[in-house]
Amino acid sequence: MQSNKKDQKAAIADKNAEKERLAALGMTPTLKKAIGDDECLCMECGATKNGPLTKCECPGGRKKPGKDDEPIPHLIAAAKARSADNKEADKAEQMRSAAETQKERANRKDQRNADKNDLETQLQGDGGVEMNQIVEFPVGKLGMDIEGNCISKIGDAPSNAADLGIKVGWVICMINDVPVGAKKAAIVKAVATAMKAGPVSFGFRVPIVDGYTFCKSCDKFLVAADSFEEDQLALGPGKQMCSPCYEVADMGFD
Repeated sequence: MQSNKKDQKAAIADKNAEKERLAALGMTPTLKKAIGDDECLCMECGATKNGPLTKCECPGGRKKPGKDDEPIPHLIAAAKARSADNKEADKAEQMRSAAETQKERANRKDQRNADKNDLETQLQGDGGVEMNQIVEFPVGKLGMDIEGNCISKIGDAPSNAADLGIKVGWVICMINDVPVGAKKAAIVKAVATAMKAGPVSFGFRVPIVDGYTFCKSCDKFLVAADSFEEDQLALGPGKQMCSPCYEVADMGFD
């Protein structure tokens, strides 16, 4: 009985001594778990079964751990190296995932903008000959002249209107989603007021295809070659009237 107690005490002492020895070599519970079933393959280059170096690279050949060799430092070094590699791999994966997320967000934003444009560009008018076009102007000079509510001139590039693709003959119908009439003074006032708060959204009526001209009297886009006299076309946007409207105006009924 007494002998058993001595043996137990000796075993406990040996166990504590082994813990102290491993601790002195740098072993921790976390490292012990990371080492797991790894084995040292070579005492010279530190190759181990689980790597990251899994094959001896020594010129003179592998030196297996002997009875008096201590492989623990190699196993600890290998575990730390694997941990570092895993961290780098995780970091690379996080960066890849972040890039994918950013790309997906950009794609969703582009799709939202496309959907918005689809909603803002809607066919309307007789036979679908015109559409609404929404364009946001930054704060600053517009770079265009108007006659009534028609664009009569575009300034040379670079200018806001030129850079945004505005064209002569387009008709202003809204300022910041508020409908406007054909009075130049009212439009200029509305734009000046809106621009004090930031960029201004213009709503334009735009012919779908070239060859259509706006008649200020009947408020429609018509085929220029068929509906306007040459002298009316020469007057320019905002002043032009189609032949029927001009005839009525010439009779004094306007």
